[in-house]
Amino acid sequence: MTIDPILLGHNQFFGVNHLEAGAGNQKAIYFSDTQRILEVIRGARELGVRGMMMSTHERALLVADEFRKDGALQKEFGVYLLIPDVAKYIRQANEKGLVNAITDSLGSTSMTEKLATLLSGGIGALTGDATKVLTTLIDFEVGPFRDLNLKSIVLHDVLADLALGLDMPEVFATFDRHVRERYGAIPGYGTKNLPRMVAMLKRAGVENPFIMAAINKKGFWVNPTLAECEQCLRTEKLRLLAMSSLAAGYLKPDEAYEYLYSLPNVESVVVGVSNMRHGEETFGAIRRQLERRV
Repeated sequence: MTIDPILLGHNQFFGVNHLEAGAGNQKAIYFSDTQRILEVIRGARELGVRGMMMSTHERALLVADEFRKDGALQKEFGVYLLIPDVAKYIRQANEKGLVNAITDSLGSTSMTEKLATLLSGGIGALTGDATKVLTTLIDFEVGPFRDLNLKSIVLHDVLADLALGLDMPEVFATFDRHVRERYGAIPGYGTKNLPRMVAMLKRAGVENPFIMAAINKKGFWVNPTLAECEQCLRTEKLRLLAMSSLAAGYLKPDEAYEYLYSLPNVESVVVGVSNMRHGEETFGAIRRQLERRV
């Protein structure tokens, strides 16, 4: 399965802003109307974007419902599902209780599937089988989105870096195998430390991994250092999904993508846009660099 070279980001739809919380809250209010999210998605599609990053945030469930109403979006627009949304479970557990939070997360799955997933996870917890608990978590998160065009399932850096810090290569081996075999999707791995993640995935037997990490000319959010990440891209075999490429707005698109595409192994870039003026400028700058690469 091929990876789309440009992905529409999702943070703006859910009010995430890494520099200014107030601006993020304003975006969250604006995009509380799902149709406004769909306008941006369809606008990006008209500009040639064929896939998007999508978390399992509650609002994403409404977006998924809209995809189902639009056959072209459901079948043709690639979804790169980022799991798990840890904040969602905390919010829902506080509001509804843990059991309701879990069953709600299964969304549109059948009652049989819900019971099977709950039983599987329960057995894993009782027997201390961490891999069973992990696969159950994956199924919890993916269930409501399974009938979309799932191109990749990406392990969120919160969980991926936790497993990295605890030195648990079996987590990555299990994730890779389960995503490929059950969903026929590309396993992806989020991280805030690209070199260490590459080394860990080698130990786990994951070949040519699809890794989402920050990379930009300013070194914003790039760990452990920009120089080490550049060296990793030059010497290791991986497929990078570049995030934070605009350094939270510190870089203009032309400057940002001239730098980004000077690096090897950049397979895709995810960019959040809130309107088509921004989309035309940003996606246009990316396409110019992609054309020069060919």
